[in-house]
Amino acid sequence: MKILFLTPRFPFPVVGGDRLKPYKILSHLGKNHQTTLVTFYQGQKLPDEYREEIEKLGVELFVIYLDPIKAGLRTVPLTLFSNQPLEIAYYNQPEFGFMVEKLVKERNFDLAFAFFMRTAEYLKHLPLKKILMAEDCRVLYQKRSYEESKNLKQKIVRYWEFKKLSSYEPKIVNYFDAVTFVTQNDIESMKLENPYGKYKLLTNGTDTEYFVPPENPEIRNGILFSGKLDIWANVLMIERIVKEIFPIIQKKVPDAKLKIVGSNPSKWIESLESDSISIYKNVPSMLPYLQGSELFLHPHSGGSGIQNKLLEAMSCGCPVVTTETGIQGIPVKNGESVLIGDSSEEMAEHSIKMLTDKDFARYIGNNARQVIVDNLSWERVYKMLDDLIEEVASAKT
Repeated sequence: MKILFLTPRFPFPVVGGDRLKPYKILSHLGKNHQTTLVTFYQGQKLPDEYREEIEKLGVELFVIYLDPIKAGLRTVPLTLFSNQPLEIAYYNQPEFGFMVEKLVKERNFDLAFAFFMRTAEYLKHLPLKKILMAEDCRVLYQKRSYEESKNLKQKIVRYWEFKKLSSYEPKIVNYFDAVTFVTQNDIESMKLENPYGKYKLLTNGTDTEYFVPPENPEIRNGILFSGKLDIWANVLMIERIVKEIFPIIQKKVPDAKLKIVGSNPSKWIESLESDSISIYKNVPSMLPYLQGSELFLHPHSGGSGIQNKLLEAMSCGCPVVTTETGIQGIPVKNGESVLIGDSSEEMAEHSIKMLTDKDFARYIGNNARQVIVDNLSWERVYKMLDDLIEEVASAKT
Protein backbone atom coordinates (compact mmCIF):
# COMPACT_ATOMS: atom_id res chain seq x y z
CA MET A 1 0.00 0.00 0.00
CA LYS A 2 1.22 3.55 -0.76
CA ILE A 3 1.04 5.68 2.38
CA LEU A 4 1.70 9.39 2.92
CA PHE A 5 2.56 10.49 6.47
CA LEU A 6 2.72 14.12 7.68
CA THR A 7 4.19 15.29 10.95
CA PRO A 8 4.90 18.82 12.29
CA ARG A 9 8.20 17.90 13.98
CA PHE A 10 11.06 15.88 12.61
CA PRO A 11 10.74 12.50 14.39
CA PHE A 12 14.38 12.21 15.40
CA PRO A 13 16.11 12.35 17.86
CA VAL A 14 13.41 10.36 19.62
CA VAL A 15 12.79 12.73 22.54
CA GLY A 16 9.24 13.29 23.78
CA GLY A 17 5.93 11.77 22.75
CA ASP A 18 5.52 14.04 19.74
CA ARG A 19 8.57 12.36 18.21
CA LEU A 20 8.39 8.90 19.76
CA LYS A 21 4.92 8.03 18.47
CA PRO A 22 5.51 9.01 14.81
CA TYR A 23 8.96 7.38 14.86
CA LYS A 24 7.53 4.07 16.07
CA ILE A 25 4.55 4.24 13.70
CA LEU A 26 6.87 5.02 10.77
CA SER A 27 9.14 2.13 11.70
CA HIS A 28 6.14 -0.19 11.42
CA LEU A 29 4.72 1.37 8.26
CA GLY A 30 8.13 1.34 6.57
CA LYS A 31 8.37 -2.44 6.97
CA ASN A 32 4.96 -3.15 5.52
CA HIS A 33 4.09 -0.35 3.08
CA GLN A 34 5.62 2.06 0.57
CA THR A 35 5.77 5.01 2.94
CA THR A 36 6.50 8.68 2.22
CA LEU A 37 7.12 11.17 5.03
CA VAL A 38 6.71 14.95 4.72
CA THR A 39 7.89 16.73 7.85
CA PHE A 40 9.02 20.08 9.15
CA TYR A 41 12.51 20.62 10.55
CA GLN A 42 13.22 23.67 12.68
CA GLY A 43 16.72 24.54 11.62
CA GLN A 44 18.76 25.60 8.61
CA LYS A 45 20.16 22.18 7.68
CA LEU A 46 19.04 18.70 8.59
CA PRO A 47 21.99 16.68 9.98
CA ASP A 48 22.88 13.77 7.70
CA GLU A 49 22.62 11.30 10.58
CA TYR A 50 19.03 12.40 11.27
CA ARG A 51 18.08 11.81 7.64
CA GLU A 52 19.81 8.42 7.66
CA GLU A 53 17.97 7.31 10.80
CA ILE A 54 14.59 7.92 9.17
CA GLU A 55 15.55 6.47 5.80
CA LYS A 56 16.76 3.31 7.59
CA LEU A 57 13.12 2.75 8.53
CA GLY A 58 12.32 2.20 4.85
CA VAL A 59 10.71 5.65 4.55
CA GLU A 60 11.18 8.16 1.71
CA LEU A 61 11.76 11.57 3.25
CA PHE A 62 10.80 15.11 2.22
CA VAL A 63 11.81 17.92 4.61
CA ILE A 64 10.39 21.44 4.78
CA TYR A 65 12.56 23.84 6.77
CA LEU A 66 10.69 25.95 9.32
CA ASP A 67 12.13 29.25 10.54
CA PRO A 68 10.69 29.77 14.05
CA ILE A 69 10.94 33.56 13.86
CA LYS A 70 9.22 33.85 10.48
CA ALA A 71 6.61 31.28 11.50
CA GLY A 72 5.93 33.17 14.71
CA LEU A 73 5.52 36.50 12.91
CA ARG A 74 3.15 34.91 10.40
CA THR A 75 1.13 33.23 13.14
CA VAL A 76 -0.29 36.37 14.79
CA PRO A 77 -2.16 37.91 11.82
CA LEU A 78 -3.19 34.45 10.61
CA THR A 79 -4.84 33.51 13.88
CA LEU A 80 -6.38 36.99 14.31
CA PHE A 81 -8.09 36.94 10.92
CA SER A 82 -8.98 33.25 10.56
CA ASN A 83 -10.49 30.51 12.67
CA GLN A 84 -7.09 28.89 13.25
CA PRO A 85 -5.67 28.57 16.78
CA LEU A 86 -2.07 29.59 17.37
CA GLU A 87 -0.84 26.00 17.40
CA ILE A 88 -2.36 25.42 13.95
CA ALA A 89 -1.40 28.76 12.40
CA TYR A 90 2.26 28.36 13.42
CA TYR A 91 2.55 25.29 11.15
CA ASN A 92 0.50 26.78 8.30
CA GLN A 93 3.33 27.17 5.78
CA PRO A 94 2.71 27.35 1.99
CA GLU A 95 5.85 25.34 1.11
CA PHE A 96 4.57 22.35 3.06
CA GLY A 97 1.20 22.51 1.32
CA PHE A 98 2.77 22.74 -2.14
CA MET A 99 4.89 19.65 -1.44
CA VAL A 100 1.94 17.61 -0.16
CA GLU A 101 -0.26 18.53 -3.15
CA LYS A 102 2.55 17.72 -5.61
CA LEU A 103 3.16 14.29 -4.09
CA VAL A 104 -0.54 13.43 -3.95
CA LYS A 105 -0.93 14.27 -7.66
CA GLU A 106 2.15 12.30 -8.69
CA ARG A 107 1.99 9.18 -6.51
CA ASN A 108 -1.61 8.05 -6.21
CA PHE A 109 -1.43 7.29 -2.48
CA ASP A 110 -3.86 4.74 -1.04
CA LEU A 111 -3.94 6.40 2.39
CA ALA A 112 -2.60 9.47 4.18
CA PHE A 113 -1.94 10.18 7.86
CA ALA A 114 -1.85 13.59 9.53
CA PHE A 115 -0.01 13.34 12.84
CA PHE A 116 -1.50 15.97 15.17
CA MET A 117 -4.09 18.49 14.06
CA ARG A 118 -1.19 20.76 13.12
CA THR A 119 -0.87 18.95 9.80
CA ALA A 120 -4.59 18.33 9.21
CA GLU A 121 -5.00 21.47 7.07
CA TYR A 122 -2.76 19.99 4.39
CA LEU A 123 -4.99 16.96 3.83
CA LYS A 124 -8.51 18.10 4.55
CA HIS A 125 -9.52 18.94 0.96
CA LEU A 126 -7.40 16.36 -0.87
CA PRO A 127 -9.20 13.49 -2.65
CA LEU A 128 -7.83 10.42 -0.84
CA LYS A 129 -8.60 8.36 2.23
CA LYS A 130 -7.07 9.91 5.31
CA ILE A 131 -6.59 9.39 9.03
CA LEU A 132 -6.00 12.14 11.58
CA MET A 133 -3.88 10.98 14.51
CA ALA A 134 -5.15 13.69 16.82
CA GLU A 135 -3.72 11.98 19.93
CA ASP A 136 -5.57 14.12 22.50
CA CYS A 137 -8.63 16.36 22.60
CA ARG A 138 -7.13 19.83 22.36
CA VAL A 139 -10.25 21.61 23.61
CA LEU A 140 -10.06 19.52 26.78
CA TYR A 141 -6.32 20.15 27.10
CA GLN A 142 -6.56 23.92 26.82
CA LYS A 143 -9.67 24.10 29.03
CA ARG A 144 -7.89 22.27 31.84
CA SER A 145 -4.74 24.30 31.26
CA TYR A 146 -6.30 27.75 31.52
CA GLU A 147 -8.36 26.67 34.53
CA GLU A 148 -5.25 25.39 36.32
CA SER A 149 -2.94 28.25 35.34
CA LYS A 150 -2.04 30.77 38.02
CA ASN A 151 0.08 32.86 35.64
CA LEU A 152 -2.01 35.62 34.05
CA LYS A 153 -0.16 35.56 30.72
CA GLN A 154 -0.46 31.77 30.49
CA LYS A 155 -4.14 31.94 31.42
CA ILE A 156 -4.92 34.53 28.71
CA VAL A 157 -3.06 32.66 25.96
CA ARG A 158 -4.58 29.31 26.88
CA TYR A 159 -8.07 30.78 27.13
CA TRP A 160 -7.58 32.25 23.63
CA GLU A 161 -6.54 28.82 22.36
CA PHE A 162 -9.47 27.18 24.11
CA LYS A 163 -11.95 29.52 22.44
CA LYS A 164 -10.33 29.11 19.01
CA LEU A 165 -10.12 25.34 19.35
CA SER A 166 -13.75 25.13 20.45
CA SER A 167 -14.63 26.31 16.96
CA TYR A 168 -11.80 24.70 14.98
CA GLU A 169 -11.44 21.18 16.39
CA PRO A 170 -15.06 19.99 15.99
CA LYS A 171 -14.95 20.99 12.31
CA ILE A 172 -11.57 19.64 11.23
CA VAL A 173 -12.39 16.06 12.27
CA ASN A 174 -15.22 15.96 9.70
CA TYR A 175 -12.70 15.85 6.84
CA PHE A 176 -11.17 12.52 7.91
CA ASP A 177 -12.19 8.88 7.47
CA ALA A 178 -10.97 8.16 11.00
CA VAL A 179 -9.65 10.26 13.89
CA THR A 180 -7.54 8.52 16.53
CA PHE A 181 -7.03 9.41 20.18
CA VAL A 182 -4.80 7.82 22.81
CA THR A 183 -7.44 7.51 25.54
CA GLN A 184 -11.14 6.79 25.74
CA ASN A 185 -11.45 9.91 27.88
CA ASP A 186 -10.24 12.03 24.95
CA ILE A 187 -12.75 10.31 22.66
CA GLU A 188 -15.64 10.99 25.04
CA SER A 189 -14.55 14.62 25.37
CA MET A 190 -14.38 14.96 21.59
CA LYS A 191 -17.86 13.50 21.23
CA LEU A 192 -19.17 16.36 23.36
CA GLU A 193 -17.71 18.77 20.79
CA ASN A 194 -18.79 16.78 17.72
CA PRO A 195 -20.73 13.51 18.17
CA TYR A 196 -20.53 12.61 14.47
CA GLY A 197 -16.78 12.10 13.99
CA LYS A 198 -15.35 8.65 13.26
CA TYR A 199 -13.28 8.28 16.40
CA LYS A 200 -10.93 5.36 17.11
CA LEU A 201 -8.66 4.44 20.00
CA LEU A 202 -4.98 4.16 19.07
CA THR A 203 -3.14 4.28 22.34
CA ASN A 204 0.58 4.76 22.94
CA GLY A 205 3.02 1.98 23.66
CA THR A 206 6.39 1.43 25.23
CA ASP A 207 9.32 -0.88 24.59
CA THR A 208 8.73 -3.56 27.22
CA GLU A 209 11.93 -5.39 26.25
CA TYR A 210 14.07 -2.29 26.88
CA PHE A 211 12.23 -0.77 29.85
CA VAL A 212 12.58 -3.72 32.22
CA PRO A 213 12.89 -3.97 36.01
CA PRO A 214 16.41 -4.12 37.48
CA GLU A 215 17.96 -7.52 38.10
CA ASN A 216 18.55 -6.46 41.71
CA PRO A 217 15.58 -4.54 43.21
CA GLU A 218 17.75 -3.50 46.15
CA ILE A 219 19.41 -0.83 43.99
CA ARG A 220 16.22 1.24 44.09
CA ASN A 221 16.67 4.45 46.05
CA GLY A 222 14.87 7.77 46.20
CA ILE A 223 11.94 9.52 44.52
CA LEU A 224 11.99 10.31 40.80
CA PHE A 225 10.36 12.97 38.66
CA SER A 226 11.29 13.29 34.98
CA GLY A 227 10.24 15.11 31.83
CA LYS A 228 11.14 17.99 29.56
CA LEU A 229 12.10 20.55 32.17
CA ASP A 230 11.28 23.56 30.00
CA ILE A 231 7.64 22.52 29.64
CA TRP A 232 5.25 24.62 31.70
CA ALA A 233 3.22 21.65 33.00
CA ASN A 234 6.37 19.89 34.24
CA VAL A 235 7.64 23.05 35.94
CA LEU A 236 4.32 23.31 37.79
CA MET A 237 4.61 19.69 38.94
CA ILE A 238 8.17 20.23 40.17
CA GLU A 239 7.06 23.33 42.05
CA ARG A 240 4.26 21.36 43.72
CA ILE A 241 6.63 18.52 44.64
CA VAL A 242 9.35 20.67 46.20
CA LYS A 243 7.02 23.14 47.96
CA GLU A 244 4.11 20.97 49.05
CA ILE A 245 4.72 17.22 48.78
CA PHE A 246 8.41 16.58 49.47
CA PRO A 247 8.50 18.57 52.75
CA ILE A 248 5.71 16.36 54.14
CA ILE A 249 7.60 13.23 53.05
CA GLN A 250 10.80 14.45 54.74
CA LYS A 251 9.02 14.80 58.08
CA LYS A 252 8.31 11.05 58.10
CA VAL A 253 11.33 9.93 56.04
CA PRO A 254 14.12 12.42 56.89
CA ASP A 255 16.70 10.77 54.62
CA ALA A 256 14.39 10.79 51.55
CA LYS A 257 16.06 11.85 48.30
CA LEU A 258 14.44 13.47 45.26
CA LYS A 259 15.83 13.09 41.73
CA ILE A 260 14.68 15.51 39.01
CA VAL A 261 15.75 14.23 35.60
CA GLY A 262 15.18 15.80 32.18
CA SER A 263 16.21 18.13 29.43
CA ASN A 264 16.73 21.91 29.45
CA PRO A 265 16.17 22.78 33.12
CA SER A 266 15.72 26.45 33.96
CA LYS A 267 18.06 28.25 36.35
CA TRP A 268 15.34 27.99 38.99
CA ILE A 269 15.19 24.21 38.68
CA GLU A 270 18.99 23.95 38.80
CA SER A 271 18.96 26.12 41.93
CA LEU A 272 16.93 23.43 43.73
CA GLU A 273 20.02 21.21 43.98
CA SER A 274 20.74 20.39 47.62
CA ASP A 275 21.71 17.52 49.90
CA SER A 276 18.25 16.00 49.40
CA ILE A 277 17.49 17.10 45.79
CA SER A 278 19.60 16.12 42.78
CA ILE A 279 19.19 17.53 39.25
CA TYR A 280 20.24 15.38 36.28
CA LYS A 281 19.99 17.23 32.98
CA ASN A 282 20.04 16.01 29.39
CA VAL A 283 20.78 12.39 30.32
CA PRO A 284 21.36 9.91 27.45
CA SER A 285 18.88 7.36 28.84
CA MET A 286 16.12 7.30 31.44
CA LEU A 287 16.52 3.56 32.05
CA PRO A 288 19.02 3.73 34.96
CA TYR A 289 16.84 6.27 36.79
CA LEU A 290 13.62 4.30 36.29
CA GLN A 291 15.31 1.11 37.44
CA GLY A 292 17.08 2.83 40.32
CA SER A 293 14.21 4.75 41.96
CA GLU A 294 11.80 3.63 44.67
CA LEU A 295 8.87 5.49 43.15
CA PHE A 296 7.89 7.86 40.37
CA LEU A 297 6.05 10.89 41.77
CA HIS A 298 3.79 12.60 39.24
CA PRO A 299 1.34 15.21 40.65
CA HIS A 300 -0.32 15.81 37.29
CA SER A 301 -3.14 18.32 36.86
CA GLY A 302 -4.80 19.55 33.69
CA GLY A 303 -3.84 18.32 30.26
CA SER A 304 -5.15 15.37 28.33
CA GLY A 305 -3.77 12.38 26.45
CA ILE A 306 -1.51 9.71 27.96
CA GLN A 307 1.72 10.13 29.92
CA ASN A 308 4.50 8.23 28.14
CA LYS A 309 6.85 8.68 31.07
CA LEU A 310 4.49 6.65 33.25
CA LEU A 311 4.36 3.85 30.67
CA GLU A 312 8.15 3.63 30.84
CA ALA A 313 8.26 3.82 34.64
CA MET A 314 5.62 1.12 35.05
CA SER A 315 7.32 -1.09 32.45
CA CYS A 316 10.44 -0.89 34.64
CA GLY A 317 8.40 -1.95 37.67
CA CYS A 318 8.91 1.49 39.27
CA PRO A 319 5.87 2.19 41.50
CA VAL A 320 3.90 5.28 40.49
CA VAL A 321 2.13 7.84 42.66
CA THR A 322 -0.02 10.14 40.54
CA THR A 323 -3.47 11.69 40.03
CA GLU A 324 -6.61 10.64 38.17
CA THR A 325 -5.65 12.75 35.15
CA GLY A 326 -2.05 11.57 35.31
CA ILE A 327 -2.99 7.92 34.88
CA GLN A 328 -5.75 8.37 32.28
CA GLY A 329 -5.57 5.94 29.39
CA ILE A 330 -3.72 3.30 31.44
CA PRO A 331 -5.95 0.45 32.72
CA VAL A 332 -4.84 0.40 36.36
CA LYS A 333 -6.50 -0.32 39.69
CA ASN A 334 -5.81 2.11 42.53
CA GLY A 335 -4.03 0.32 45.35
CA GLU A 336 -3.09 -2.61 43.11
CA SER A 337 -0.96 -1.30 40.23
CA VAL A 338 -0.71 2.39 41.15
CA LEU A 339 -1.49 4.76 44.01
CA ILE A 340 -3.73 7.67 43.05
CA GLY A 341 -4.02 10.81 45.13
CA ASP A 342 -5.78 14.14 44.85
CA SER A 343 -4.30 16.54 47.40
CA SER A 344 -0.61 17.08 48.03
CA GLU A 345 -1.09 15.58 51.49
CA GLU A 346 -2.58 12.40 50.05
CA MET A 347 0.20 12.05 47.48
CA ALA A 348 2.79 12.55 50.21
CA GLU A 349 1.19 9.81 52.34
CA HIS A 350 1.17 7.45 49.34
CA SER A 351 4.85 8.21 48.74
CA ILE A 352 5.69 7.56 52.40
CA LYS A 353 3.91 4.20 52.15
CA MET A 354 6.02 3.27 49.11
CA LEU A 355 9.27 4.34 50.80
CA THR A 356 8.66 2.57 54.08
CA ASP A 357 6.91 -0.64 52.97
CA LYS A 358 9.27 -2.33 50.51
CA ASP A 359 7.08 -5.40 50.00
CA PHE A 360 4.05 -3.26 49.13
CA ALA A 361 6.11 -1.12 46.75
CA ARG A 362 7.37 -4.26 45.01
CA TYR A 363 3.79 -5.56 44.76
CA ILE A 364 2.63 -2.32 43.11
CA GLY A 365 5.63 -2.25 40.78
CA ASN A 366 5.23 -5.86 39.66
CA ASN A 367 1.53 -5.36 38.93
CA ALA A 368 2.28 -2.12 37.06
CA ARG A 369 4.78 -3.93 34.85
CA GLN A 370 2.17 -6.57 33.99
CA VAL A 371 -0.41 -3.92 33.05
CA ILE A 372 2.00 -2.45 30.50
CA VAL A 373 3.07 -5.81 29.07
CA ASP A 374 -0.55 -6.92 28.70
CA ASN A 375 -1.98 -3.70 27.31
CA LEU A 376 0.52 -1.09 26.15
CA SER A 377 3.41 -2.69 24.30
CA TRP A 378 4.19 -1.36 20.84
CA GLU A 379 3.21 -4.73 19.39
CA ARG A 380 -0.35 -4.19 20.60
CA VAL A 381 -0.36 -0.66 19.16
CA TYR A 382 0.82 -1.98 15.79
CA LYS A 383 -2.02 -4.52 15.76
CA MET A 384 -4.53 -1.71 16.43
CA LEU A 385 -2.94 0.34 13.64
CA ASP A 386 -3.05 -2.51 11.13
CA ASP A 387 -6.70 -3.16 11.90
CA LEU A 388 -7.48 0.55 11.43
CA ILE A 389 -5.63 0.74 8.11
CA GLU A 390 -7.52 -2.29 6.82
CA GLU A 391 -10.85 -0.86 7.96
CA VAL A 392 -10.31 2.56 6.37
CA ALA A 393 -8.75 1.20 3.17
CA SER A 394 -11.56 -1.28 2.58
CA ALA A 395 -14.40 1.12 3.38
CA LYS A 396 -16.52 2.24 0.44
CA THR A 397 -16.23 5.93 -0.40
